[in-house]
Amino acid sequence: MPYNAFDLATLKASLEKARLAGYLYQHQSSILVLQEPLTEDGSPLNIYLQHELTADQIGIQFGLRQQDGHWEYLLGITYSNQNAAYEIGAGNLKGDQKAFNLLYAFYNYPKAFYLVALPLSANTQTLEQALQQQLFNQPELQFLESAVKTNPMGEQVKWMKSYLLQQALDMKVRIQTALL
Repeated sequence: MPYNAFDLATLKASLEKARLAGYLYQHQSSILVLQEPLTEDGSPLNIYLQHELTADQIGIQFGLRQQDGHWEYLLGITYSNQNAAYEIGAGNLKGDQKAFNLLYAFYNYPKAFYLVALPLSANTQTLEQALQQQLFNQPELQFLESAVKTNPMGEQVKWMKSYLLQQALDMKVRIQTALL
């Protein structure tokens, strides 16, 4: 069954049955946000990342939005740092960003919020491109380039970018599988 054949109630029921999150938050009539996402074994997913040297932080959430009869996969990304000079309150989120306000005020008030959207049926390459174009090229997120660790094979890996990509891909695949 193509994803666009699902209405919100059917989609929500399928995702709840698959236990992808502690609960699903419905925003208006078109968005579902997975609150307290779970790993495949049912344990809480680590949705917060912090750079070891700069203390810059990222929070990630997952959601779905029905737009023009098609389902989109959404990633809500919060960015924060220790600088208190500029902070955004949850009341300042605009449009569909408001669906993600339950996680919004974490650790510090965030400095920025990004909403990455792509078709739910998108492949891995499209997901990678969407993250690169809609997220990784943001000036505030340049610290992601210096979040580097050495993997067991001795290669330098941009671990925060890699983690975001892997979690986004894993959750997209788990959502798609739940809808089969």
